[in-house]
Amino acid sequence: MSDDEADPELLELLRETLGLGKKKAQDEVSTDTGVLRDAEYIYTNAIDVSIDMYGSKGAAASIYSTMQDRGYSTETWGQHELHPRLGDGFSDVDMVNFIFTMDLLNFSFWSELSDEERYQVDHRGKRWTGYNSLVACLQRALEEEIPITTPKFWIEQSCADGVLRHVFRSATNEEIPLLDKRIAILREAGEILGESFGDPDCGLRDEPTVAKYDRGMVDNGDAIADADSSHASTEPPQPQHSTLEEPTADVTSTAAKANSSVARDAQQQTEALTTAEETHTDAIPQPAGAELDSMGVRRKLLEPDLSVVRLIEKADHSAGKLVNLLAKHFPSFRDETRFDGKRVRLLKRAQIFVADLWAAFNGTSYGAFDDIDHLTMFADYRVPQMLRSLGVLVYSPPLNYAINSLKEIPSGHSWEVQLRGCSIWAVELIRREILRQHPEATGVNAVLIDFLLYDIAKEREAAGTGTAAFHRTRSIWY
Repeated sequence: MSDDEADPELLELLRETLGLGKKKAQDEVSTDTGVLRDAEYIYTNAIDVSIDMYGSKGAAASIYSTMQDRGYSTETWGQHELHPRLGDGFSDVDMVNFIFTMDLLNFSFWSELSDEERYQVDHRGKRWTGYNSLVACLQRALEEEIPITTPKFWIEQSCADGVLRHVFRSATNEEIPLLDKRIAILREAGEILGESFGDPDCGLRDEPTVAKYDRGMVDNGDAIADADSSHASTEPPQPQHSTLEEPTADVTSTAAKANSSVARDAQQQTEALTTAEETHTDAIPQPAGAELDSMGVRRKLLEPDLSVVRLIEKADHSAGKLVNLLAKHFPSFRDETRFDGKRVRLLKRAQIFVADLWAAFNGTSYGAFDDIDHLTMFADYRVPQMLRSLGVLVYSPPLNYAINSLKEIPSGHSWEVQLRGCSIWAVELIRREILRQHPEATGVNAVLIDFLLYDIAKEREAAGTGTAAFHRTRSIWY
């Protein structure tokens, strides 16, 4: 946008102020995320990233052929060794909460260290890195009877920082990147879910022990205040009485059972947590307060947490509306910035949460969305890497040098925004080309293309085959 052009957002605001425009209801949430429109704007105004049209046509043919050969579909999601599956004892609610936790923390796994020294997670006889390390952490914690995928647990007194550091412990000397921010994001999300989507008829939280967190985001939203140091209080939680009924057998599952570990004395727990934080040992206490009152602390952790389910239900089966609800209520999902004088939305993690629900439930139950094709690809660093390797994305010499020399590009930098926006638009062009060449391929959308490109990138990395370098940006957005 040139200097003499009016900002459409400012014009709309002026119209509303003067009573000339139609005011939206305060609680109205659109089904249009605006991500694809903003991606086209970024592509149109980009000077350091461009799309090779011949490359996009060639990529479309290759991607469609690979999808056909592999039988690529939503069912592929459940074939991942670490992803939760209903057949493994997870209920629908467990699946929803697991996926929400996973995508709440699905960011920034790259390391400057070697493959041997980087952050790794020991689980099921293997060592996991990258995104897989996060999923392994969650699965490992549940097997250790730590209810890490239960949102209200994140704001319980028993969920002290030492517990969370134990959950994300590393098999090497490098800890998971941005650990403090991950902890703060969990706390923040737990507060928001309890306040906006919790059961209004019962007290789900022990208010005196819940620390308050600053939800303000700095420029580009990439800083969340650290948790209040008073969170790990030595005072045991006071019993609260709930009106919820006892959970029935069909909702008693892996994650629910994880809440039922025998509690220790609250003072012993505090001392053990202090030791764990100081020594980083693997010894971890079980949640405190479980024996204080069968109708209070222990029971409220045993009850299924339906807050994320309530959030999903408010979307009315609209993928776009659910993305916007996430961006509206949760600062850590509000992945937007400014580019060339305009606010642009990229919303990577909000979109991938919806896509993961769709894939995990195979388009049914909590994964049933009427407009799933409105989602774009999920702008991170792996898919741009693959698009560059396929000859789709072309970089200017300065950007090319920065990426090849492994220089870190700040979050919100023009280069980073161009890389992400042009990747979204490139995948959209590839999708359109596939449908143009194969009108019968109505099931091919940006979500499946993204999933496939990501899987191929990881396969090439594991095999040691050559791929282009990826851009390095340390951020909570991806």
